[in-house]
Amino acid sequence: MAYKEVSRVEITEVIRQWRAHRGIRHICRSTGMSRNTIRKYILSAKQCGLVRDGSPPTEEQLIALVQLNRAGPRGVIIPGDQLLEPWAERIEKWIKEDKLKLTRVQDLLAQRHCLVAYTSLRRYVMRKGWFGKIQTTVRMADTQPGEMAEIDFGRLGLTDDPGSGRRQVQGMLTVLGYSRHSFLWPLFGQRLCDVIEGLEATWAFLGGVPKYVILDNFPAAVVGTDPLNPKLTRGFLEYAQHRGFIADPARAGHPKDKPKVERGIPYARERFFKGGQFHGLANMRAQARQWCLETAGQRVHGTTRRLPLVVFRQEEQSKLLPYDGEPYDIPDWHDATVHQDHHIYYRYALYSAPYSTCPPGVRLEVRGDSKLVKLYCRGELVKVHPRQPRGGRATDPYDYPPERTAYTLRSPNHLRRQSAALGEAVGAFADKLLSGPTPWSKLRQAFKLLRLGEKYTPPRLNAACEKALSVDLVDVRRLERILAEALEEEAAPVIAASSAVSSRFARPGHVFAISGKHDEGGTP
Repeated sequence: MAYKEVSRVEITEVIRQWRAHRGIRHICRSTGMSRNTIRKYILSAKQCGLVRDGSPPTEEQLIALVQLNRAGPRGVIIPGDQLLEPWAERIEKWIKEDKLKLTRVQDLLAQRHCLVAYTSLRRYVMRKGWFGKIQTTVRMADTQPGEMAEIDFGRLGLTDDPGSGRRQVQGMLTVLGYSRHSFLWPLFGQRLCDVIEGLEATWAFLGGVPKYVILDNFPAAVVGTDPLNPKLTRGFLEYAQHRGFIADPARAGHPKDKPKVERGIPYARERFFKGGQFHGLANMRAQARQWCLETAGQRVHGTTRRLPLVVFRQEEQSKLLPYDGEPYDIPDWHDATVHQDHHIYYRYALYSAPYSTCPPGVRLEVRGDSKLVKLYCRGELVKVHPRQPRGGRATDPYDYPPERTAYTLRSPNHLRRQSAALGEAVGAFADKLLSGPTPWSKLRQAFKLLRLGEKYTPPRLNAACEKALSVDLVDVRRLERILAEALEEEAAPVIAASSAVSSRFARPGHVFAISGKHDEGGTP
């Protein structure tokens, strides 16, 4: 049975005409209310102390009339409740103990010949209070122009990619909290490089950067799903610091944390993607930009009742943080361990780490971009290398311990410098040893020369090299024999040039002379 609730204004009008000495018939014609209803309100007014010729009703008297005569339900009997009431205990057990969904409860009731509509079942359960505490919501306060933007990801649908065939394309939608102006960026994945590329396109489209960015909880930007203390990845945090905005990750599974963008992806899917014709991802992005300007930006927003693009250009664009437009070199952060060869392994390449601050076994933070690779130890920058290709190697010889530098580097010039440090004669000996077109073939002897300096002291080695060079002897093995027999201090024998060779096997010089005439058989 239907009923009508009389408003405060209508009650006030009935009392006003009654005090003007109008009859019930006249009041009924002017207000459209029944005579019995008018009599009821007049009787209640008299009970509240109102007099026809007295003073107007006070605020308290009007409130009492409204509350005393409020209409209510007349005990309407709902047909669905009559069917479900015999199954009340069973339904309560299914919901509270077995944790079944209402769709499953409806199926179980149908199997027991209790056919009821899903909406009737849901209303019945809601009235019984078996759903627990009903969630309520409040409208979030409006933000200031340029203060906040919300970002959400969602599937748009399948599209043909010339490079890899048919693929699932996603959309990254950014909505400004004040003007509701939005920007859609289609992409194939949510890697850090993909997201930063989309954000760079967003700031270029908007001409600035908001102060706060509420972003979706995706792995490239957020480490884990901690609802109380979300932690940003090093790569995304560094990007936020570079652009000057503060990132605030939303909780996973809580769409109310970013309500202004939550329904934006379905809107973009229906109004932009479905039915569209795209020729690759680049063409889709170009069309999405035009759609944001001509369709999404020119519609009357359902909440603000204003045009987002107009509000953005008139009130919000000037409040954004400046955007310089310079491309951002996307960093890549990793943890790496220093191996026994004093190198770390990063992106299929080797990079040396200084032995003094990073001995083998130490854990380092590695930051790589398109040009440089930086090594950090406990937050301190300890080494910078040029970025190497796959399979490459960047080695600084001074990153090794001093006693291992020469052996690991294996450089002829480095061995020359080390030899010269032991003495002038040692340096000259090394220069002659490593001279020639193939110095690499004498590296082992050069290492042997350095070890002789460690074994016999540099002064003795320098004297031995001086003695060897005086007779043009460039042989490390014989040099070692000189040192072993302590011959470096002995004077070299002087052989007179005029002294005759005395030997019983000696022959005069004319024996070795060859005449210019030969016989016919070739014999002289």
